[in-house]
Amino acid sequence: MAETVRFTGEARSQGGDTLFYTEHHEQRGSCEGPDWIPETNQVTYRNPDGEVIAEKTVDYSEAAERPGFVLEDRRFEQRMEVRNRGDRKAIVDWRISDDDRKRFEASIPGNGVIDAGFEVMVRKHWDTLVNEEEGVEIRFFAPTRGKFYQFEAEPADHEALDAEHVFRITATGWVSTWFVDDIYLGYNSNRQLTDFYGLTNIPKTPDEYYTAHIHYGYEAPAECG
Repeated sequence: MAETVRFTGEARSQGGDTLFYTEHHEQRGSCEGPDWIPETNQVTYRNPDGEVIAEKTVDYSEAAERPGFVLEDRRFEQRMEVRNRGDRKAIVDWRISDDDRKRFEASIPGNGVIDAGFEVMVRKHWDTLVNEEEGVEIRFFAPTRGKFYQFEAEPADHEALDAEHVFRITATGWVSTWFVDDIYLGYNSNRQLTDFYGLTNIPKTPDEYYTAHIHYGYEAPAECG
């Protein structure tokens, strides 16, 4: 039976306390054993004054690790849509401005991860990661480039994250020479995401994205046994 999960994230400067924006999530989904599997997610982003700056709709119906989504930014009038077509093709339509629009298509690999699907991927490989048996290789989708790139998820520590379990997502191979710094994910013992530390998908300017520490709190958490 479908349930609703609500949680909020505060995106702040790394190593500081400056609030960039807040995220307000409302997910519909269900439990599969101890794991929460989302079906849809409505996200509202607000600036520190409480004004809505962006909205996002996430659709996990094709594959939970490879959701499609629509992200609309009200400040810069940008719109990005990523569609998962039959779990075979990722299609991106990106309106950067009225005069600048881009479209990409990429084949989806079996270990492909799109957007918030990274969180589902971590829970899917939870026992392997928590027991430090080995790292998990994934192909993470960069929608602004229209390509999947090789990454590895593994247990780690980070002084800024007061979480029960911390995992690092690292670019590997040649892509690591130009890609962003590592992303860190923090979870509690109930397999709920508590922290995100790294490059976000919310623009700071039309050409630059926020790098932040997002801490999550749950108003209506999933009750998965």
